[in-house]
Amino acid sequence: MMNILLTNDDGYKSEKLKLTKDVLKEYGKVYVVAPKKEQSGKGMALTTGGFNYKQVSDDVYYVDGTPVDSVNYAVLGLEIPFDLVVSGTNNGYNIGIDTRYSGTVGATLQAQLLDIPSIALSSQRNKFEILKQELKNTLDYIFDEKLLSKNYTLNVNFPRDSFKTSKGILETTLDIQNYGFTPTKKADFFHPGRHYIKKYASDKTDTFAYLNGYTSISKVKLQ
Repeated sequence: MMNILLTNDDGYKSEKLKLTKDVLKEYGKVYVVAPKKEQSGKGMALTTGGFNYKQVSDDVYYVDGTPVDSVNYAVLGLEIPFDLVVSGTNNGYNIGIDTRYSGTVGATLQAQLLDIPSIALSSQRNKFEILKQELKNTLDYIFDEKLLSKNYTLNVNFPRDSFKTSKGILETTLDIQNYGFTPTKKADFFHPGRHYIKKYASDKTDTFAYLNGYTSISKVKLQ
């Protein structure tokens, strides 16, 4: 039985975190160490001056910090020999360039830095059906195909619920999506207004999988 660290960037109360924990229990002992509140878009940000933490139950902790802080506390503070770090399931996608902004992926890159295999999981915002259908199938695929490695993170994105079910699993590369911007500027407020521009995507990319109803698994390296 593995020791599995489960974290996220949506906060320790996330419903998708709880769903993911229930599935992961089939693979090992699951410890949750996650931020106290949402930390989306924090990437690999960390708190340099230290941070507070709290034990919520036997195997659940929160930190008043970032996803990277969560991994650091779990690995270095709890001193548990983790075999796997899983981050998510995120409430929203992490595809292409967004993997560099993502706190979800940032946590797994920190695990990679600490020589622990890792998986980042993401799904459609506020949708659960395909995630419920496909999470265990996808984890089984990862284990059966021996995809785990200390040298990269597996970045998984599940299809949108409008597809009803996944068309299958594609091992993909990261795309660089095209974005447009319609900024809003007021006296003391600015919003970049980023929006996705639909485009052609190679069938080897995570964008293709997203557009066509496949579950994507991409390898993400620190460098």
